[in-house]
Amino acid sequence: MSMEQQIQNESERFQALFNRLSDTQWSEAALPEVKLDLGALQMQARQTKDKISKFNATVDKEYKRLADIKGHGVRHVWYRVRGKLEQRLDEQEKTWLREFEKCKEEEQHLTVLQEQINSAQQHLHQCESAYEDYVKTKKELGELLEHYFFGVTPSYPDEDAMEQKLQMEKEHLIILQNQHRILTNTFELLQKANRALKVSLEALEDALNMNTFDLFSDSSFADMAVSSYLAKARNASAQAQQFVNEARRLYPSDDKIDIDGMKTIVDSLSNKDNDTIIIYDESVMVLTVLVLFVMGIAALIKRRNKKQLNHVFKVKEQSPWSPHLISSVVNYPALSSYFQTDLNEKV
Repeated sequence: MSMEQQIQNESERFQALFNRLSDTQWSEAALPEVKLDLGALQMQARQTKDKISKFNATVDKEYKRLADIKGHGVRHVWYRVRGKLEQRLDEQEKTWLREFEKCKEEEQHLTVLQEQINSAQQHLHQCESAYEDYVKTKKELGELLEHYFFGVTPSYPDEDAMEQKLQMEKEHLIILQNQHRILTNTFELLQKANRALKVSLEALEDALNMNTFDLFSDSSFADMAVSSYLAKARNASAQAQQFVNEARRLYPSDDKIDIDGMKTIVDSLSNKDNDTIIIYDESVMVLTVLVLFVMGIAALIKRRNKKQLNHVFKVKEQSPWSPHLISSVVNYPALSSYFQTDLNEKV
């Protein structure tokens, strides 16, 4: 059997190995980058956990001060004699609530970081699996070529030009595959941002409805509900902005995409990749405008209800610890049980 016949018999195997090698070659360059991104996210998560621990310590410290003033110790007697007990309780309560809110914001940030870490770990696993397949395929293909082309081979006039063209096509294919992967990840982030914005808009609508109800009822419960809805809307809009920023980091707006090259492999990659770039550009613009709109509406509502929200922190006549304050600390079991016990004693 001649050399040409042997090569023709192995052509299908060679084509399969070459296609598999082309499909996994992107992992060689992507693996180090994914590891760096995952390390950066894990570092941010550790820093956020340190902040949460610090804020928790501050919250406990402010709570102890609040308990000392409210109790029947020296500070309580001192402020009562001076006639500043109610004022001091109000100030200390506001200080404690500010620190408590900072702690909750960092916990929300940690949740977002943890989701990004999980996504990065999944991507890293995919890259490692693809890289292992790439190394194995490259070895098999090298052995196959070595078997048939070891030693002196006849020279062909167009061999060098064909090899250069083939190398250029390989590099072009790797670029297109990387662009496809980046656009897919970017689109997933934009979908998450869209869901977060829907939550924010729903919270703003609830805040507006509760504010309308409060105009007629003048209820402290309505004030706390408005504040809670606004905080939920703010956190959701911040989460959406983080997703948008991550999408911009993966695919900046000034990046150039080879549209013509993408169209040539669109059938083999995905049937939906034609509109990915347009969807991304429009989504980034719309989501950015919506985030600014949400934050602006929240600021207007807070300014409109400033007088009504201020009396939430004032001491009521029936008890210095009202039920709506207890409901605002249900996520802090020790404080909630303490306030509930004290309220029962007052009753």
